Amino acid sequence: MTMTGRNSRVQSAGRWGSLSALVLGVVFSVIPAAAEAGAEEVTFTKDIVPILQRSCQNCHRPGSVAPMSLIDYQGVRPWARSIKKRTALRDRPGVMPPWFIERNIGIQRFKDDPSLSEEEIAKIARWVDNGAPEGDPADMPPLRVFLDGDEWQIGQPDLIVTSAPIEVPALAPDWWGNAGAVPIELTEDRYVSAVEYRERSTSKTAPSPLSSSSTFSAATVSKLMRTMGSGNPESA
Repeated sequence: MTMTGRNSRVQSAGRWGSLSALVLGVVFSVIPAAAEAGAEEVTFTKDIVPILQRSCQNCHRPGSVAPMSLIDYQGVRPWARSIKKRTALRDRPGVMPPWFIERNIGIQRFKDDPSLSEEEIAKIARWVDNGAPEGDPADMPPLRVFLDGDEWQIGQPDLIVTSAPIEVPALAPDWWGNAGAVPIELTEDRYVSAVEYRERSTSKTAPSPLSSSSTFSAATVSKLMRTMGSGNPESA
């Protein structure tokens, strides 16, 4: 009776031993594949610049409306963590690039859609988490060529609608709100094939300290952005 019990226990242990070996075999076979898939380094010149050129540089460039230029590595690197944070907001307020079309209702495919895919958001996060490396300069795509600031990107519009002026105090935070209804002198319903927004500043006495025509150190920009309540550059 006792010996039989031992044999039973030995056989049971043998079965568990086989199962353990099988499980470990599966785990060890998966780990190398995962490591191999994530082995390719995400770099600024090869992976991040194409995203910035398509989705960010229309505003974040010299002569445009955004407060910092995201054209080259020197301009982007101080803002790496902020870029990761803003792009990860997805459909919440403050997301960059701003795109508030609901992803589960109505038309989803738009020409020149600047919103980021989940893959692009993850790629930015990996780049920042890995120290935001610049990469090989040879991988850098050609710089984008932009139209003059007075030209419309979509061509001359059939209709230009101008909102009422909005006054923002100097060095105040970004203004978010409803610009109000604007009359449109159309006598029949029309489909809209393209829309372009343009900000115009009429200030003549207190130009923005973050004007893209000026050059500031990262520390100076950080101080100004804290004053304006719009975040600050951080190194990853």
